[in-house]
Formats: sequence, structure tokens, C-alpha cells
Amino acid sequence: MTGAMSRPELIDTFPDFERFWRGARHLPRSAQIDRWEHEYMARWPELLTAQKKNYSEAGVDWKQIARRRIFPYLAERLPRMRRLHRNLLRTLPDSWSRTCRILKPDFPVRFVIYVGIGVGAGWATRLGGRPACLFGLENAAELATGYRAGAPGAVSHEVAHLVHDAWRRAARMRGIAARGGPYWQLYVEGFATECERRIDDPRSFAGRTGRSGWLEWCTTHRSWLAAKFLRDVRARRSVRAFFGSWYDLRGQVECGYFLGQEVVREWADATSLKSVAQLPERDFSRRVPVMLRRFARAA
Repeated sequence: MTGAMSRPELIDTFPDFERFWRGARHLPRSAQIDRWEHEYMARWPELLTAQKKNYSEAGVDWKQIARRRIFPYLAERLPRMRRLHRNLLRTLPDSWSRTCRILKPDFPVRFVIYVGIGVGAGWATRLGGRPACLFGLENAAELATGYRAGAPGAVSHEVAHLVHDAWRRAARMRGIAARGGPYWQLYVEGFATECERRIDDPRSFAGRTGRSGWLEWCTTHRSWLAAKFLRDVRARRSVRAFFGSWYDLRGQVECGYFLGQEVVREWADATSLKSVAQLPERDFSRRVPVMLRRFARAA
């Protein structure tokens, strides 16, 4: 059965979060976090473990993140999370259908809606032995307008990551789990963002951060972004400011998605999305800096 013919599985944990929050909202912060872990998340232990592992692998204490970045803001962001939840339920079936028509995933996908500890508004991974797209409402609600979680591009972007991984595995290439460094990150996020742009339309891509004028700013500053990415890689500095919503570059977030999409778009226009997805490591690790240097010189 092809992806276009199959129905995705949806695990919606948000009603359970609402029940948990009604009993925990007036408790001290440490008690809220404890009940989130042992009451709400206890029903989905694999999801809980995945979030903890994400932080432990980065050498970060997840409880510190929860205490400082997440739980102090849940009450004020709850109305936005509710709107995002409704919008995601409404848009997911059509978004999945459009994504299937373009990418034709030949595997079942599990969609999970949850309130977590800041791992991401969208996250392509595996859950229960199945490819899964996880949507963290707490992260999406933190963005300027909370646009991403309910946007069609949120679905197509994460499914594109799963398809990219499947295509590379089929060609016996390194998969999405490979820790390939900053050029790998720019390449895989660029691939998913280009798929998002093609599947949904440029408006979804233009509004991906929920910030007015984001695409126009990135386009105007493309040469600066390319030069800074190259400098940061050469200096062995982290490039997380290009991708994380908790960081910014001159006030703009997630600029790496734009920069990666610009790189991948030219390759895909000349070949195909599948050919780009199956680039050998030696090719993308060489081509990405070459393309960035060309962008940087175009100032």
C-alpha cells in the first residue's frame, strides 16, 4: 500500500495534558514537572525517554530546561496551544494527502501531538518501531504567532525528513540519524524545507516562523548568512543559532532553514528531489561549502 493510499495513525495526547494541567497548574514548579513526568508522560514512556535522551546526548539537564524555559510559560501559552491543536487536527489530513502525492512515502507514518519539554515544534523520528512525526505544542506556541504547529508545512516538512531517510537507506546511504556535522544539518533541513515549499506553496515557506517579513529579510541577507555559516564552521562554533527557535541572528530565527533550502533548490531544479536525497556524503560535504561561498560572494 502506498503512502498516498494509507491513512496515518494519530496519537493525540493533548486531552490528557489538559487533564494533567487542571490538577497541576497551581502546584509548585518542581511538583508540576514531577507530575508531568510521572502522570502525563507515563502513558507514553517511549516519548518521554526520547525527549530526555535528546537533552542527555547534548549534556543538558532536561529538568533545568523544563524549570526555566517551559513550565513558567505553560499557563499563558495554553490558549495558543489549544488553537494550534485544533488547527493541526483540521489541517493534517489534507496536508498528509498533498505530501503523499509529491513524495509518495511507501511506509506508514505515526503522528503524535504532545506537550513536551522544548525538544521541537516538529520532530521526525521513530516511535514504537514506526516512522513518526512528533508535534510539540509547547514549542510551537512559543513562536511569534504559533504558526508552525498548525501549518500545512509542519506536516510536509517532517514527513520529508522521513522520506529522505528512507530514500538514503534504500540506496544504502547514511541515514537521517547520522551525526554528519553542520553541513549535513544544513543539507537535510534544506531538503525538508524545499519539500515543504513545493508541497504546500511559497506562502507556507514564507510564513514558517510566524514572523512578518522573515523570508524577505533572509533573502536580502543571504550573502551574510552564507558567510557567517562558513565562518562559524571554520571556527568550530555551534550553528544552532541558524536552526533553534531559542536563538536568533540579528533578531531572526531559523535562518538555516532558508539557507539550506536555497542550496537544495538549485540542485533539485537541475535533477530531482530523490537524486538530491541520495547524494553520497562526499558530494554534499563538498557541494554545500562551494554553494555557500558562491552565495557569500554575491553580496
